[in-house]
Amino acid sequence: DGLVAVTWRGTGRPTMLHIHQGAKGTNGGVKIDFTKLLGRIKGHHVVGTVKVKDAALLDRLKNDPGAFYANLHTTEFPGGAVRGQLHKVTGSFDFRDALGNFQASVVKGKQIYECKPVEGGGYAFAQRDVAALLGGDIVHTFVKPNSGTPQWVAPDRSAVTGAVISKTPNGEKNIAELDLKATRSGKHRGLLADTQEILRLNTVGGVAPAGSCSPGTIVGVPYQADYVFVQR
Repeated sequence: DGLVAVTWRGTGRPTMLHIHQGAKGTNGGVKIDFTKLLGRIKGHHVVGTVKVKDAALLDRLKNDPGAFYANLHTTEFPGGAVRGQLHKVTGSFDFRDALGNFQASVVKGKQIYECKPVEGGGYAFAQRDVAALLGGDIVHTFVKPNSGTPQWVAPDRSAVTGAVISKTPNGEKNIAELDLKATRSGKHRGLLADTQEILRLNTVGGVAPAGSCSPGTIVGVPYQADYVFVQR
């Protein structure tokens, strides 16, 4: 079976919903059509299942989701209003709770670098910290400078730290996309209390300056990204 849970905002009521085959930046044909489920829309979301008879297709979706994307169509944009590349989630969760997962994008943020000695001699900029405000007023920093441990703190004082599971390059001018395991570090109830995994996606900018530098110099490089918080 093909299960789907979709929520949207800032666009009209969907008229079609498909999964296409196509890596990032490429277009491809429709592989799964979820359009018939749109009759079950409640508010701005829909959850449902369609029968998929192609077992090989399901295996490809499971093993290489990045080779597929979802396309949501509206009356205003019949060719597709919202396109979203699929991404693999490492942890498991009850699909009935899928809509509890949420995205928070960077409102304003910088990757912080410090000029440090490098092996073999000389100096170069290396990660010191991050300073970002995400949607929902989530504050994103390192636990402490040079710790290498990122944290996210919500206004309700729920919080998590992250440990990198995997990195995916996203072009020379952009920091990598990340899959991180989340560990609760704040209150046991609240926005982030049940987060088990965080995806950093759609990164823009934030790359450390190249070349030599003066020891101890600290710089902040603006960046953008979407963070997806996956719940238990």
